[in-house]
Amino acid sequence: MDSELEEIYRQVADSISPEEFEERVKEKVALMAGLCDSRTAAMLVARDLGSPDLLTKIGSIRPEMGNVTFTGRVIAVSPVREFQRSDGSLGRVANITLADETGSVRVALWDETAELIKSGDLAVDQCLKVRGLAKEGFAGTEVSLGRGGGFEEIDQDIHPRVAPYRIGELKRDMSDVNLLAVVVDPGEMREFERKDGGKGQVRGVTLGDETGKIRLTLWNEQAQMPLLKGETLEIVGGSVRERYGLLEIQTGGSTAIRKSTKKLDFSERMTPIAELKEGMLSSVSGFVSGLGEVREFQRDDGRMGRVANIYISDDSGRIRAALWGEHVDRLVEVDLGYRAEIIDAQVKSGWNEGLELSCGWRTRITFAPPE
Repeated sequence: MDSELEEIYRQVADSISPEEFEERVKEKVALMAGLCDSRTAAMLVARDLGSPDLLTKIGSIRPEMGNVTFTGRVIAVSPVREFQRSDGSLGRVANITLADETGSVRVALWDETAELIKSGDLAVDQCLKVRGLAKEGFAGTEVSLGRGGGFEEIDQDIHPRVAPYRIGELKRDMSDVNLLAVVVDPGEMREFERKDGGKGQVRGVTLGDETGKIRLTLWNEQAQMPLLKGETLEIVGGSVRERYGLLEIQTGGSTAIRKSTKKLDFSERMTPIAELKEGMLSSVSGFVSGLGEVREFQRDDGRMGRVANIYISDDSGRIRAALWGEHVDRLVEVDLGYRAEIIDAQVKSGWNEGLELSCGWRTRITFAPPE
């Protein structure tokens, strides 16, 4: 039983054995004909057992979950902002950030609820139980107190996570992420024209630690900061988004990016094929165990493109790798049994719900004949 299912099972452990719980979860997934994942099915099973108010760990909250209930300690409170609605009335909004040992999440407060900040009834260090609606926010997942939502102060000793995340721990739609990582590729700043006609700057930086690599997107002044390969960066208050199937860290106005004197060891890690996960930016080493034909296709802009599939195997498994563009030319010199090293490939969901490596322009590939 994985950790997310264990979290749900613990709340109904007095009513059912772990084996029967897992069996009911599988039955629920089958009954829903693939319309829900195992975690959602586990929550449905728990509700069937009479536990309507399931608690979700903050690090597990996702926009698609809808109504959630969780506990956390208030670690940040924003000022109350006033705005004028379309009907001319005055509205008020504020955000609080709650955290537990698994992560943090922002909660949006409106009107009378936001006034609790001004009155001092809602402050940093309080522990709350919150019922609200999870949704996609500007900086990742956030929770809104809509109809039926609310919160109450609870007498619990909740210890928020203090240590920065490791790259391998990051998941889609996480917000207020702190990370310490090495600059693997500082990238180059490029200018673009905004909708208002002004000029903006953007830069893609590749970061790494002992658990993997991820792309960091910097904007404007932050994109202009001098960066060198091997430096350590500290990111405070970033958000994790999925873009073209790949996880990346997005920055905003409240994100701090600064250099750190802390030295981190980073070396290009070859991930065993059996350990690859969707959304990772990974490197693998193995041998060519299959070669597919080159296919041509027409791009949206009318240009012709090429793609070819090969299979890479190591001691742990086998995976298909899709080679695009100039990488296809390399296959002229390749045969079965050749050693292959693929650096910075995107792990995506492929055919029949399997995984595949997508090798684009940022991927580096080397082939060598067997010894």
